[in-house]
Amino acid sequence: MKIKFEMNARNICFIIIIAICVIALLYGVYYEVFVKPFKGITEETPPPVASDVKFDELFDNKVNLQGYDNTSNFASKLDNTKDIVYTSYTLNEIYEGKYEIQASIPLININNETFVNIDREILNTFYGKITNILDKAEEEVSENTIYNVSYTAYLNENILSLLIKATLKEGSNSQRVIIKAYTYNISTNQKVSLNEMLEIRNLSTGDVQNEIHNTIENAINHSNSLSSLGYDSYKRNINNDIYKVENSNNYFLGPNSSIYIIYAYGNNAFTSDKDIVYIK
Repeated sequence: MKIKFEMNARNICFIIIIAICVIALLYGVYYEVFVKPFKGITEETPPPVASDVKFDELFDNKVNLQGYDNTSNFASKLDNTKDIVYTSYTLNEIYEGKYEIQASIPLININNETFVNIDREILNTFYGKITNILDKAEEEVSENTIYNVSYTAYLNENILSLLIKATLKEGSNSQRVIIKAYTYNISTNQKVSLNEMLEIRNLSTGDVQNEIHNTIENAINHSNSLSSLGYDSYKRNINNDIYKVENSNNYFLGPNSSIYIIYAYGNNAFTSDKDIVYIK
């Protein structure tokens, strides 16, 4: 009886130890999956340096004439029945396991070689990607692709600014956010440089350069904080010449002549990170 009692006690101890180990293991899994990610985001991860919400709200797939009822005084149109910028192609289609596409492709409706060439570039870049996705969908090796394209355009006096954003996720590759801006004087058919826009707004180049520096510096600090928590983040170099006013070539003149200087790193890399310098 004594031997049987000792064996039962030993078995009970083993069961208790195993149960404790299982509970500890389950809690560890629960913490890693459900607690730690949210703890990192809500308690440890600093808020974004600049809110992308207002910027993303710009993309309404239309031209905003800022009070103008008629644009015929500025330029002759290719199609007089259409706005000076309009949606030339739309697609909203899902092919299960192959692609999800939601795209609105704009066209600048100005009868001038400068804008005809811009329209050709837009079609080659953004519509061209759609045809590439559709072609690949016929191949057995194609991976699921998610592709969204939207735009907005503003006319401030005689300056037309068109902004196009594409979000691309191909298979296991990281998501890309591609942003392209076109800002032109439609009276002269000439590109308006960032420096010229600052002159029009009576803004100091030095002040804007400081604003760019502060925005990128904050973005670097935010990126470092994310990296320390194990998150992937695009690495910026504040000494890079791309952050100089004279080299900043992606900019948009928006609502009430506000200026958006855009550093869209996804234009050349697999990342959705971007920095927006907003100047009221």
